[in-house]
Amino acid sequence: MVQAGQRDEIDEIAVRFAAMPAFPLAVREYIVTMTGMRQRYKFLHKVISHNARWRVAGFLMYLSADRERFGAEGGATYTNLLEMCRRRAEIKPRVLKTVLALLQITGSVKVVRKEDDRRSKFYQPTARMHEFMRHWMGNSTRVLDILEPEKRRSQLLRDDPGFCDRFLVSSGRAHLTAVPLVERMPEHTAFFGSRDGAAAVAHAVLLAEIDDLLVPSRAELTKLYGFSKTQFTKVLTDGEARGYFVVDGAGVPAPTPRLRASYSKWVSIELAFYAFHMQPS
Repeated sequence: MVQAGQRDEIDEIAVRFAAMPAFPLAVREYIVTMTGMRQRYKFLHKVISHNARWRVAGFLMYLSADRERFGAEGGATYTNLLEMCRRRAEIKPRVLKTVLALLQITGSVKVVRKEDDRRSKFYQPTARMHEFMRHWMGNSTRVLDILEPEKRRSQLLRDDPGFCDRFLVSSGRAHLTAVPLVERMPEHTAFFGSRDGAAAVAHAVLLAEIDDLLVPSRAELTKLYGFSKTQFTKVLTDGEARGYFVVDGAGVPAPTPRLRASYSKWVSIELAFYAFHMQPS
């Protein structure tokens, strides 16, 4: 097992990506696609905006896809989900139950039972969740195609029906044997992955700087993402204290060198993670 702090293949890919001339363009495209996802799939805001809740959804998608290990119905039972959540004492049962309820309320997951044992309950992604996942994968492959066009990952996603499931199985099993994605930059994810609205603010501030545009107002951010003005104000206050933002006298935020460096590194690692687990058949 690769321990935290050690270099591994994902680290090496991330360093290689960050050194590419096209990497700044990939960072911009990553921010644009993430912003679009949050606006298009508002029903999953509460899940996407927090890394613990998002990991529960990821675990469910993996367990459902790993039919080789768990059988035709997949393995997305409450027991298996709880075991994955407890593996590093990272996600409490209360969070797991909340996410399962959110996914069912939004029509993203349905509960099915075995015909021969009605006590056995499985959580299965619906067509709505599969559509979201394919859109997410489409964004990821499009960004990766900027860096490695010869890999033709977008074409693989279109033409290979098993592409998504192979990614889910590979990345899901890696949670059991390798350093999870969120643990590769714990300080970054402790803020941008654990504070509702923090990633949305970072995207808005960084994209405004890249495109030389005005940063959206807090009222505009509230309308776009569904968080309150108070939440965004708290994010800016805490983010400024952590050295990620500077806020002028009019309350307009701008990114600091620390935010630019931290976010670019995060994008390189996330893209490396996707590249490592997106394999042809």
